[in-house]
Amino acid sequence: MGQLIKLQDYVSRYELDIYKYPSRFIRLKRLQWQQLYKAWDEGVLVNSSPEIISTATEEPSGKEKIWGKMKSVFTKNKEEWQEDAAGQVKEWTIIDDEDANMNRFPFQFETMPKTVDELKYHFLEEIFKVQIQWASSTVFEQSNVDISYFWEKNLKYFMLRFPDTFLFLYKPVFSLKKAEIQTETILLTPLEVVCIKFIESEDQAVYIGSEDHFWEKRVNHQRKKFLNPLIALNRTESIIKGIWKQANIDFPISKVLISRNGFIDFPSAPYGITLVDHRNYPEWFERMREFKAPMKNGQLKAARALLIHCHSVSKSRIY
Repeated sequence: MGQLIKLQDYVSRYELDIYKYPSRFIRLKRLQWQQLYKAWDEGVLVNSSPEIISTATEEPSGKEKIWGKMKSVFTKNKEEWQEDAAGQVKEWTIIDDEDANMNRFPFQFETMPKTVDELKYHFLEEIFKVQIQWASSTVFEQSNVDISYFWEKNLKYFMLRFPDTFLFLYKPVFSLKKAEIQTETILLTPLEVVCIKFIESEDQAVYIGSEDHFWEKRVNHQRKKFLNPLIALNRTESIIKGIWKQANIDFPISKVLISRNGFIDFPSAPYGITLVDHRNYPEWFERMREFKAPMKNGQLKAARALLIHCHSVSKSRIY
């Protein structure tokens, strides 16, 4: 499952520490799957977790609300408390809520999964919701998420079908020279960064590529001009290179144009552009899914440089 480290202009906890959260996510996901599978295999899986059922009978007062939020954000580190029991506690440790969230999934099945594949499907659907949460909140801040993202086909395509070591920035907004610029989807694999754009409309459509400002789409004997999709890909590449030049980062960049249900006709495509259409998509997809390299420091360093320049809109979670 790919990791969503940035979603448009939402605040992301990956921005806080890109070196911590990717490995933490992989660990928590693996642990949760083991627990869920064990419960299902032993026949003790229930439709929802009792831990998420509220027992409160009345709304807390304003002061109680604030104190409750503060207690959920700040807590004493147990190991440090034991070490310093003879003296005073030296510091407070910020504890993120993701461990609690990952360990208390509200699994609710309309029908209980009968096979491992069905169970895995439901599991990934719940993990996807957690990914949206991680990509739209931190301990102190949260962004207002457009609910449509929970059903957005291309976003779920990236998150549910690729390896855990793939880091995605989905249509991120960058702050450059006091201007906000939205780019195409950016994928960071352990070996390279890939700028990705889809051109998909009617089935069996044919897209005629050229170096001109407009391309042509042909479908059902009709022809229609549309903006050259390589312009957006080239702009995304240019922004990435500019950021990495400032950070003294050298990491390979490639660009991919995808049409899963159509055909791209551009024999003289520029160097560095991979055209993936209905004919070669299965091969490209399997190659990406079977990628086995672990996350690398260069990959995380490159991701950090991009996240530093991303624009975020959020509000305080403590009020």
